[in-house]
Amino acid sequence: MGIADRDYSRQQPRRGGPGFRGVGAGGLGSGGLGGRLPLLSANTWLIIINCAVFFLSGLVPMLRAWSLDLGHFSTAHFFKLEVWRLVSFQFLHADLMHLLFNMIGLFFFGSMVEQQLGRRTYLAFYLVCGIAGGLLYLTLNLAGNIAAGMGLSVPGLLINDASTPLIGASAGVFGVILACARLSPNSQVFIFGVIPMRLRTFAFGYVGLAAFNLLALGNNAGGDAAHLGGAIAGWFFVRNAHLLTDFFDVFNDSRKGTGKGGRPGGRAAPRQDEIDRILAKVQRDGLHSLSDREKKKLREASDARRAS
Repeated sequence: MGIADRDYSRQQPRRGGPGFRGVGAGGLGSGGLGGRLPLLSANTWLIIINCAVFFLSGLVPMLRAWSLDLGHFSTAHFFKLEVWRLVSFQFLHADLMHLLFNMIGLFFFGSMVEQQLGRRTYLAFYLVCGIAGGLLYLTLNLAGNIAAGMGLSVPGLLINDASTPLIGASAGVFGVILACARLSPNSQVFIFGVIPMRLRTFAFGYVGLAAFNLLALGNNAGGDAAHLGGAIAGWFFVRNAHLLTDFFDVFNDSRKGTGKGGRPGGRAAPRQDEIDRILAKVQRDGLHSLSDREKKKLREASDARRAS
């Protein structure tokens, strides 16, 4: 029923490094704090939630119908101001293969991006890529219907019905893959487990196929519009992750801190997950690899520790 998405490569980043290898041992990065139990990564939670939604709704047919009805995204629903669908559609899948290929993409590529961005920022990054996919689909569908009403046929514009449902995690996964390609472009992946290819070549080739299918208005052109939106967002935000700082600030402002003793007006100390990410980057690539902003964060964290 929904727009099905494409397959994803079955490669994963090496544990503790930016390189890639074929299917094999290794897993998603997870961390621990002191003697506490290891924390599941945000990437792992995304996979768990996607699988749980699919299998739980599959056990109860009425629940599946309800979730698809209220959760899918479409142009028509957006203009009814049902904007939650820009997030909810990312956790719905048409069938098992649709779910499987998307989760394979997250499993093999997501941990590298999370290691770079940190748990909270990575989650914001992933959701923003999915939202960008939905918005590009919306834009091309709206423009296509306007052009069709004027008797025009423009390659790349979607002329399908405004109520056509869009579901799936692939926009977010495309964003993750393009982020990996920007972080480690020369890492190697193995297509079908045997054909070696640079990660950047693989990612750009995948995006090129999506763009070609969209321009040709081929099968799943709407899904490819979402893929491209997610890919563009992933390429941009992985190097501009500071723009995602306020993503979860619904009831509070994470930029506002408190002074010593809890008095308002002081500068907030950097979040621990961000400091952990910066320290991991220093260990991996050296101090010279840090941006001015990252060096400033380390200084602020050091000052906060001395003041406490």
